[in-house]
Amino acid sequence: MSANAPDTVVVGGGVFGLATALELAGRRQRVTVLDRLGSGHPVTSSTGLSRSIRIAYDQPFYVQLAQEAFGGWRKLESETGRTILHLTGQIDLGPAAKMESILRTVRELAGTIRECGADELKRRMPELAPRPGEVGLFHPDGGTVLAEQGLSALAEAAKAAGVTILAPERVIEIDPDASSVRVVTDRREIETGRVVIAAGPWSGALLADLGIPLPLAPAVAQVTFLDAPDVTERPGIAEWEVDASGGVYGHPVPGIGYKIAFDAGAAGWNPDVTEWQPDVDEERRILEWLARRMPGMPRKVQRTQRHPWTMTPDADFVVDNRGPLTLACGCSGHAFKFGPALGRLVADVMEGRGAPPEMRLDRPGLQRGASPTAPIVR
Repeated sequence: MSANAPDTVVVGGGVFGLATALELAGRRQRVTVLDRLGSGHPVTSSTGLSRSIRIAYDQPFYVQLAQEAFGGWRKLESETGRTILHLTGQIDLGPAAKMESILRTVRELAGTIRECGADELKRRMPELAPRPGEVGLFHPDGGTVLAEQGLSALAEAAKAAGVTILAPERVIEIDPDASSVRVVTDRREIETGRVVIAAGPWSGALLADLGIPLPLAPAVAQVTFLDAPDVTERPGIAEWEVDASGGVYGHPVPGIGYKIAFDAGAAGWNPDVTEWQPDVDEERRILEWLARRMPGMPRKVQRTQRHPWTMTPDADFVVDNRGPLTLACGCSGHAFKFGPALGRLVADVMEGRGAPPEMRLDRPGLQRGASPTAPIVR
């Protein structure tokens, strides 16, 4: 390799890729990021104004990762002067076993969380219509990541740390050999020591060309923003397992109102689409849920957007090494919140510290097919 070659090329400029690039630059690596459309493009996974953030997981790994992420986002806020977190807490509703598991796991890891009866649920979310005798959960370490601001902050900090970001630039081929990796784009060839594949729904095709078939199922998700500026201090909400198809989640969005969506996507992702049109039937159905469950919430739609995410069979991510390649993909609809913590995770795995069992390529959960219409179960 030439003396000026990057130590690592990161394929993908979404939250996974930019967080990784920033972390690697902090570890004194020369890093180049390639993105086929540009960070935050409307048809990429990291697009949009906002994402949920929560510690309400029933897997210790994700609770700890979320706790780490809060510190990372706050550090980025301080460094860039951007507001990224809007923390109003979150209400969780759903089957008793799920609620008990979340409550136990969060408490075991020193998180603050409490059970709430119908009266307290109504007090915290006046627009909600709790069922008689319903018990939910509330935790204050939840709410909203202002995703557009977070992604811009990651890019800004990465550039300041010396990261080169090339976009729009499509990766056509990745060719590893004994001593280096050749990355071919539609504009140039780059020789590097390692490659991180963090290309969202495009990761599967790149990996298949490298002889690494993974059960990744790109899906098209839809979110609806409500014109409701008076409710931007309300908590986020997650209702698990509304029916057999999945649940519903939502959170406040400063300056707009409230975002609401089903936690399952649809089939039909196309890698070459340049714009996704809203599904009016899905918008109607989410508004029907809102009328039943949160009848006090204004139902004037400000906008509805569609974007992809990529499901794995078990809804856990993939972060692991294969030779000079590091995989960082399969976000399964719930990765953005972890932002800066993902960069640390990928960099540690690259340096040989071992992938967490939940993320490994050889885990049992990857031994079956993935469905694009599967709900977020983490």
